Amino acid sequence: MFKGEDEWLKQQRSFWNAFYHDLKQHGPKTTPLEHPEGHEPQLKVDFDRHAEHTRPDYMQITNEQQHALTTAHSAFVQALGNRTYSLPYKPGTRGVVTTAGGNYLNVALVSVRMLRRTGSVLPVEVFLADWSEFDEDICGAALPSLNARCVVLEDIFNTYYSLYKVDISTYQFKVLSIMLSSFEEVLFLDSDCFPVHDPSPLFDKQPFTDTGLILWPDFWFPSESHLYFDIAGIPAPDVHKQSSTEAGEIMYSKSKQEAGILLAAYYNYYGPDFYYPLQSQGAPGEGDKETFLWASIATNTSYYAVREPVNALGYRSSAGDWRGSAMVQFDPFQDYHNATTPYRPRPFFLHVNFPKIDPGQIFIPEHLSFGVLTPVLDSDNSMRRIWHSTTPAALEFFMGEDVEKAMWEEVKDIACTYEKTIRAWRGKKDVCHNATVYYDHVFLH
Repeated sequence: MFKGEDEWLKQQRSFWNAFYHDLKQHGPKTTPLEHPEGHEPQLKVDFDRHAEHTRPDYMQITNEQQHALTTAHSAFVQALGNRTYSLPYKPGTRGVVTTAGGNYLNVALVSVRMLRRTGSVLPVEVFLADWSEFDEDICGAALPSLNARCVVLEDIFNTYYSLYKVDISTYQFKVLSIMLSSFEEVLFLDSDCFPVHDPSPLFDKQPFTDTGLILWPDFWFPSESHLYFDIAGIPAPDVHKQSSTEAGEIMYSKSKQEAGILLAAYYNYYGPDFYYPLQSQGAPGEGDKETFLWASIATNTSYYAVREPVNALGYRSSAGDWRGSAMVQFDPFQDYHNATTPYRPRPFFLHVNFPKIDPGQIFIPEHLSFGVLTPVLDSDNSMRRIWHSTTPAALEFFMGEDVEKAMWEEVKDIACTYEKTIRAWRGKKDVCHNATVYYDHVFLH
């Protein structure tokens, strides 16, 4: 251990070193799977419990690969049962966790601002890969003023098990941040996702109090290969049971879900070569999204899957094309209690991922994100709302709240407060001006 290291950092490192030993010892001893290519159109099918649909079967693996994966999976699950280490957390705590690095720190700042607008005082931990992603203005001033702090994973991985030797990639950071956060109860949110109501009460209500894990739906039918279920030794459910998973928001109790979280880490560590294709087969958004559900099921821990379908927000442009820019997820408490009623739960989370709202980028007409031009300009180059056509429509959808106006108000304030200091915006011109012109034109006229 390093001189001067505090007890909490020691606890995090001690856990990681013990867990990483099991992670490496029980990895699949075989070659990476051949990823199925070119099937996304067949897998991009809207979930409908009443539609005819069968489980896709695109994975091709050898008997040797399947045997190696099955043996390793069984050995790791057995090792979890015999483990002498526990997930690190400070008992009785709860908070919000996110991952953000590079330009995503700017996006996360918008999301934390929106969290605070709900009245929530939940502490926030923002995980970064290493010190190269640390922005002194955001991590040193802006976030601490909002009861949020940056946590650098490089500090937790000591010199023997360093982050670089571990070779973690984008999707894999999510489960690491959940595992290594200081909170016992975690609301994980992607950096571009925020609540529109205070999420604090959700921790004290069903279904979270019953299960310790809440997951939200994606648009599509699930697409796990039958081979995954053979490898994990669990029965394959009917594809009509529930949709695929959208992991922009997850609620976890680390004390109740410890084994499931550790297995999810295994699935993610070996995800790109093995478990991502096994659990998605190239479906839209393939990555960590299905690992949390199946890790819970494979370790016999309970979970709640929100029934209310995800809703897309966007607009029909003046040229007639659809421009979606956000996903809406709904209140799990109301969803749980409304299961036998016709009432729709209230919108609760907004995942603004297409494109992400970076105040330094979003107003640039030629800026591309996921191959999509900024949505703040219609096809005729007029400035407009990105989620609804009119203020009354926005107020009706969010039950009296103009959430989009509130978001752009925060964007404008961030742009004008930090234009000259945020590292990613250095050399950019008119960050404040662009945000002000857009906000004033769209929301004040």
